[in-house]
Amino acid sequence: MEVLRNLKNANKAVEYGNSSWEKDYEKAWAVGTTIQVKYPQQFTIRDGLGYNPQGINRISTTVSLDQPFGIDFQWDDYEAAVKAERSEEEIKTEYLEPAGVQLSQEIDSRFIQFAKNNVSQLVGSLGTDPTSVVFLDQARARLLQKACPPGKRGAMISSSMQTNSINTPVTSLFQPSDEITTAFKEGSLGRLKGFDMFEEQSLYSHTAGTWAGAVTVTGGGQSGTSLIITGTNGDTIKQGDKFSIANMNFVNPRTRRSPGPLTPQTLTATQDFTLTGGADTITILPAIYGPGPTGPGQYQNVDALPANGAALTLWPGTANPNGATGTVGLALSKYAFAIVGMRFYLPKAVEARSQAEDKQTGIPVRFVKAWDPVHSLQIHRFDTVVGFGNLYQDNGAVGLLGA
Repeated sequence: MEVLRNLKNANKAVEYGNSSWEKDYEKAWAVGTTIQVKYPQQFTIRDGLGYNPQGINRISTTVSLDQPFGIDFQWDDYEAAVKAERSEEEIKTEYLEPAGVQLSQEIDSRFIQFAKNNVSQLVGSLGTDPTSVVFLDQARARLLQKACPPGKRGAMISSSMQTNSINTPVTSLFQPSDEITTAFKEGSLGRLKGFDMFEEQSLYSHTAGTWAGAVTVTGGGQSGTSLIITGTNGDTIKQGDKFSIANMNFVNPRTRRSPGPLTPQTLTATQDFTLTGGADTITILPAIYGPGPTGPGQYQNVDALPANGAALTLWPGTANPNGATGTVGLALSKYAFAIVGMRFYLPKAVEARSQAEDKQTGIPVRFVKAWDPVHSLQIHRFDTVVGFGNLYQDNGAVGLLGA
């Protein structure tokens, strides 16, 4: 429980992961490392009193529980007799608390990396910190334009972004944080522009791919999660790179219309890829859904499918994106990404065993202490397992670009 307390209070980003699907891994039968989560059906409107049934689409996304990890330490019986700490307080301070902090850091880092690589919407310029809080207004507006439901939202920014964008006069506008957040969560800044703000040290830097010349769509009318493009032999695309396509703008998923000035739909590359100079197929998120043949499409998210020869723009909003490096902060809601965990088997023939689960994130931690009679060792191990999945990654999260 001491380890779990440290884990819970140090996590910031994982609070915005959705753990609703953990129960699927608790069934009486093994479900495997991945589960399919269905999206709700979406419908379009029929005019008049006629009857025009729409197709039932069973679109789903994948959530994977595939990342077990832990911490181990041991000492032999001689070391225990002449060197080891004696009191429970010393053991807690020297071993349990550091284990909890490190496990927490690892979970937070893995979730943030997953979010960084999969978020599609973005504001700012890669490699340049924002100089005012306008970027938070832009992120808030984008979530509204993308029909993100109201609820808990958090913004994870770097210390550099905080220093350059949130100056002294603006800090007076912060709403005070919850007492628990203030007491336990280092880096909590308060609430601003509808976000709980955190100065997050777990963010990742991203280095963009390099394009020698134009990269264009090969074959018009493409939809789904793959895209055929043509660039220069040796051009690189990095996992997590963002790009837009000329004359393909996003629409509000409810109205199927642009919610304001036409804004290019931003896509994210899900894998590293090196172009060959010919027609290459890359994988993308979100899936592209265009209008129907006579009106709005059920899952429409763009105003038109990409045209043959349409130009791609790498990291739109960044003046010189080729090989640019910068930090990717995150504006998160609980609708963007799933996070799952699972309880391990708890052995009986050991000196000590315990397992606890954080009710907020659903992440379990198991502790086992056992004596090895062959090597005369006292063995201690902490185990956990986590996994992630995309829910509404295009509607519930925004990348906040910085230096």
